[in-house]
Amino acid sequence: MVEAEDKHAEKRSAIFSASLETANTPCWGYFGMTGPLAIGDNSYAPKLTKKPPPAEEGAEPLRNMVTGPGKKGAATDVYFTFETPVSLGDPYIDPAARNKKGRVWMVDPDAAFKPPGNIKRSLNKLGFPYIEHCDSAKDPKEIKEKYKDYMPPRQIYSNPAKKGGGGVLTSGVLFGWSEERKFVEHVPDDFDAPKKQRLKELEEHRSKLQEAPFKGIDYGNRCFGNNTDTYHSDIPTNVPRDKVPEDTTRRYPHESAFRPSNPSKKGALKGCLGGYPEWAEDPEPARKPRKPSGEEGPPPIRLGFPRQVCNPMPSVVTNLRNMRNERPASFARPVL
Repeated sequence: MVEAEDKHAEKRSAIFSASLETANTPCWGYFGMTGPLAIGDNSYAPKLTKKPPPAEEGAEPLRNMVTGPGKKGAATDVYFTFETPVSLGDPYIDPAARNKKGRVWMVDPDAAFKPPGNIKRSLNKLGFPYIEHCDSAKDPKEIKEKYKDYMPPRQIYSNPAKKGGGGVLTSGVLFGWSEERKFVEHVPDDFDAPKKQRLKELEEHRSKLQEAPFKGIDYGNRCFGNNTDTYHSDIPTNVPRDKVPEDTTRRYPHESAFRPSNPSKKGALKGCLGGYPEWAEDPEPARKPRKPSGEEGPPPIRLGFPRQVCNPMPSVVTNLRNMRNERPASFARPVL
């Protein structure tokens, strides 16, 4: 194998030797723009732009894009891009087409003969023709000659049909009602029959009631049994109490209760022991009224709304139920 001759070997060696000599020499440099990293990106490549032709007087205006007439039909040159069907070259084969048998060619042309219908194969191998016995069959002509002059007995006897119609209801035309089968006679209906039936039921109900309804004397609000009989127990169940000594003083049985001879006078001015007290000024000074703020707040969002909206956060946080849920240890009862 012969290596190709390098045309730029001398120039490359001269540039490399010059760069080694001027490696430590300070010099001016130029930092340009780096090329793109994407493969095939030519965004920084120089582009050739064609100069527009000089405008002539009376000539047509310059047109950027010229289109041809639209193609007609369903050929491949009508569409922008024409894709081939996906099924072409597909290795998939339908199972029915795969298992389908081709045409069978018989070696002997008479082997493909098929008779029309099933072939009848007889079980009679003696050679005599089979004659049907016809034991259960009857000859119609013979039956007619046999029963020509015979009259069978009647099984059902019925009267001839009665004739009648609209407005002509003779006896025996209608079904049921009576033996004569006449039309039903009209019976008048009482208009106050429901009212009389209701009054009859009320009288029967009131006859079973007492003279006066039952009224109890007890006002209720107590148990059926006595509390002492129900809950009494000789064994003490509550906190023991100190036994109170019996009163052994001898009291004289007076005829009436004690009443002083000179009772105290009544009233605000005469009922006090040391006289009516003098007036003393209230030691707590009165609170000064709060001065209204001179600055007005922002206008309300709607007519009738307050200017400042209160913050419900303190009232929610300081609620006793919420504080107990947040800090249950602080509200725990002391245990001895």
